[in-house]
Amino acid sequence: MKDVKYNDQLEKILTAIFGSIGTLAIFINLHLKGYQSEYIFDAIKDIAGLVVVIAVFLVANKLFRKGEKFDFAILFEIHLKNWIEQNDYLVCENFAEEGKGKYSKRYCSMVIEHSNIVTRKKYAKDATQNKEKGAFVYLPYKDETGNMKHEFEFRFNERTFERQNIYKTDNGEVNLRAIIEQFANRIDDNFKSIGVSVKANPSNKTIAVSFEDMEQSEENAKKLIDLVEFVKTLTLALA
Repeated sequence: MKDVKYNDQLEKILTAIFGSIGTLAIFINLHLKGYQSEYIFDAIKDIAGLVVVIAVFLVANKLFRKGEKFDFAILFEIHLKNWIEQNDYLVCENFAEEGKGKYSKRYCSMVIEHSNIVTRKKYAKDATQNKEKGAFVYLPYKDETGNMKHEFEFRFNERTFERQNIYKTDNGEVNLRAIIEQFANRIDDNFKSIGVSVKANPSNKTIAVSFEDMEQSEENAKKLIDLVEFVKTLTLALA
């Protein structure tokens, strides 16, 4: 059997075909549901998600096929953006901005009032930072030497867990240290098989996830998003 050789032209044709099919399906669904503003916004969101998926395919395909250096952190960021689009009443991002802190960390924020997922009072991007939402995922960042650290961080705050009664101090305050340590253990139990290492940092209210020893592939970039989704579930379950 002869090997099939793919070229840029074929890639463009296939992308156009499947992109058109996906877009057509979205508009058919909109037509069947009706043209109310809510459904129109949902259709726009679906189209945006489709564009991100196509972009991920094109970037990954070009990097692998042309033998260029594979930037795993960028691919993780692209997938994370797609995940954020799917959870836009809960989380949002500022990836295009400079970032915050000593290392100019860019981050994804999560709203504190999680019932917003159901009530949909406002998109997470419209919530007030540090009042209605706080940092949730810090992207990989460059250290003092300018090298990209192969890790990302989860950040937590006491306000998120005020209503739970499982992890409280003797004074009745939120025991954030215990929550962070328990979350880190759960992450390690469920994801150490993919090659990540997890470190709880209660003093900084963070959990660091290193992927330095992980095989940096398209599949594993998606598994890191599964990890983010897992921590989201832990947070919602306890909040």
